[in-house]
This record gives sequence, structure tokens and C-alpha cells, in this order.
Amino acid sequence: MARQENRVFDSYQSCLDWLFARHRFVMKPGLERVEWLLATVGSPHEKYRVVHVGGTNGKGSTSCMIASMLSEHGVRTGLYTSPHVVDFTERITIDGSRIEPDRVLDLVERLKPGADEIEATFFEIATAAAALYFAEESVDLVVAEVGLGGRLDATNALDAVLSVITRVAIDHTEVLGSDTAEIAAEKAGIIRENGVVVCGAEGVALEVIRGVTAARKAMFIPVFEDAIVGNLSVTPNGNVFDLSYRMDSYEKLSTSMLGRHQADNAIIALVALHELERLALIEVSESAIRSGLADACCIGRMQIIDRRPAVVADVAHNPDGARALMEGVDEVFAPERVIVVLGIMGDKDVRGFLAELVDNVDLVILTRPAAARAADPEELAVIAADLGLPNRVVPTAGAAIESALSEAHEGDLVLITGSHYTVGDVMTSLGVGQLLRP
Repeated sequence: MARQENRVFDSYQSCLDWLFARHRFVMKPGLERVEWLLATVGSPHEKYRVVHVGGTNGKGSTSCMIASMLSEHGVRTGLYTSPHVVDFTERITIDGSRIEPDRVLDLVERLKPGADEIEATFFEIATAAAALYFAEESVDLVVAEVGLGGRLDATNALDAVLSVITRVAIDHTEVLGSDTAEIAAEKAGIIRENGVVVCGAEGVALEVIRGVTAARKAMFIPVFEDAIVGNLSVTPNGNVFDLSYRMDSYEKLSTSMLGRHQADNAIIALVALHELERLALIEVSESAIRSGLADACCIGRMQIIDRRPAVVADVAHNPDGARALMEGVDEVFAPERVIVVLGIMGDKDVRGFLAELVDNVDLVILTRPAAARAADPEELAVIAADLGLPNRVVPTAGAAIESALSEAHEGDLVLITGSHYTVGDVMTSLGVGQLLRP
């Protein structure tokens, strides 16, 4: 779309500065504002079908895999994810290509009058901008990742033809509830009346979501009950596995995303794809599945930044994510020593996260990413010492990675984790923004 004269924003950066300042309008439960904002630009979200992906861990990776496979099927596919790691444009893509910065500026400026009127939040504006962009670019399907929770998340204003819920764990307890059952109930808020739900949760969360699905007369697909997985192997190049689901069987499917947990995400994505076929939205092709799954990548998910020594970035930010990450590091890399650069938000279960590192990490370098909610590394050091975890404090993320690299030898692994902000700060300091393929 051509630039217009008399812009309110004189640059992409000034647009982002205004947009990020909307974080001060913290959390406003309810969908009324985003629905009103969408209506001011012609309700663009009604012009395409939506696959809505929620959960605690794995929802970003699963979204990327679904979108990649859809694109390989010739479906013009929009993908909306959050948060970004390095740049805002990561959040909004079509068939793997990011939105242009100048287009972000245009969309946000058009939404600004309405956003100012209702004091819309950052995420409400970003969601409306993505919805408008996808409509104007004539996408066929949009894969939209839930930002927080589900029931009251701005993405829930998008009327989904398929709901997908990944692993559910304890996180954001100040908003979503204090236990797994309460959190699962919030995640289940994306389930539509008479809809279809693909669920990769387990245990208590699975049963809560099953109950909500029944109450809404929706079709319930418990992935790890209905799908048969075999011959799973985890390698430094990704995962290989066999899968049978209903009448379809595949041998030696492969992912390039690293870690056993990514095999689970891939299986959820594959089941979701088959449900889209049952809804007559696509016709599944085995070759497109294979290429789409193999090509899917997601910044900051066990991302290899360098190899000698190995430097890996992962945005795990809760104990469940840390557990899966440490299992993956051991299984995929088997390093001589592990040195962690850690910055984490103060509202997370920091003790629980650090406890997952104790048996696997030789040194943790504690730092503070450039985020208002970041935990004080000196306070983290007290907890780490109490857990018996060797540590040192380095004030900034850039200096922390330099400290880690000076400590590491060729057979070691340097792991950057704890927050999207930490990974983003380190990747920016290293000049890294793309995936280094295995």
C-alpha cells in the first residue's frame, strides 16, 4: 500500500515507540475493545478462516509448523505469533515472509484514532493490525497464536474454525489461576460452540478441556490418545518418527526443530492439519506434509547460534519449559559442560526455573534483560546459591554472553534462556536474527 503524506509517525521506529508505550495499559480483560477496533476498519477478520492455537508451552512452535505445512499445500497462509524475539515484524508473516516495516507503520497509523479513543493495549492494536493485513493480502487461512490465556485474549475475537491446545502448565498465575485446572479452563476459553478441538494436553488439564468441549458440544480430539507414534529418534539434526492417525500412516517424518518436545508439537500440528482436511479446508498431501514439517522453524526455540563452542538460544520461561529444554540439551548435544546465560521476568516462578537447572548446569550467569518486569539478578543469585547452583552476576545481557563465551571450551554448550527478552537482547548483541540450520 502506498505511503500517504502527513503521516503521524515519521518512521517505523517512532511507530514502534508509540505502540510499545501502550504496554502501560497493562491487562484489560474482555474482547469488547478489540472487536470495536476491528469494526472501525471493516471487520477484516471475517474475510478468512482461522486456526486458533493456545496452550502454555509449545503453542508458538506448533503454530509455525501448522502454517508451514499449510503453505506447502498451496494455501496462502497468515501466521500471527507473539511475542517477538528481535523485531516486531516476526509476529506477522504470510507464507514465511515477514510483514514489511513500512506496512506496520501504515496499519498502526490507520488504527491509531480508534486505539486512542478506547485506550487500546499494545496487544489489541497488534492483533487488529495483523487481522487487517491478512485481509488486505487475501490470505486463505490464518494461524493465530494466543497471547495469554485464551478466554479473554484479544485473539479470541477471531472466530476460529479449529481450536488447538498444546501442553498446559503453571504460568501467569496472577492472571490465569493458581493451579493446572484453573489455567486449563482459561485455555479452553478458545473452544467454540459446536467447534472442533485438537488437544495435546495431558492429565488434569486434558480432563478439564474435555469437559469444556462437551459442554460446548464440540468435537474433541485428544492427540496422544488418538494418534499412534512409533520409532521416535532424537538427533542433533531434529526428530524422526512414524505416525498413524485415523486412516493415514507416515513413516520417518522429520522435523528440523530440535528436542523431543518438538516431536510432540509436530504431532499436534499434524493432527490439526488432518482435521482441517476433514473440515474440507485442504486436501492433505504427504509430500507437502514432509516438506512443510521439515522446513518449519521458529526463532529462539533451541536455536543454534554457533557451534564451537555450541551456543543455543531458547525462550523457555517457566519450570515446565526449562525441564523440556534441559532434557533436550542433554539428549541432542550431550555437552561436556553447560553454561547458562539467564535473565527472567520477576513475575515468573524463578525458583522453580532455577531448580530445573541444578542437575544439568555447571555455571549460570545471571543478568537483566532490557525489560521493566525483569528479575533483579542479585536476587536470583541468592536463590541460585540456596539451590547449590554455581553462579555469577553480569548486569547486561550483552556482557553476560561475552562472559559465558570467555568461559566456554569447544566441547561445552552456552545456553541463553529465561525470557524472549533475554534471547532477543543477546541475539541483537551478537548480530544474529535468523536460524542457523542444522
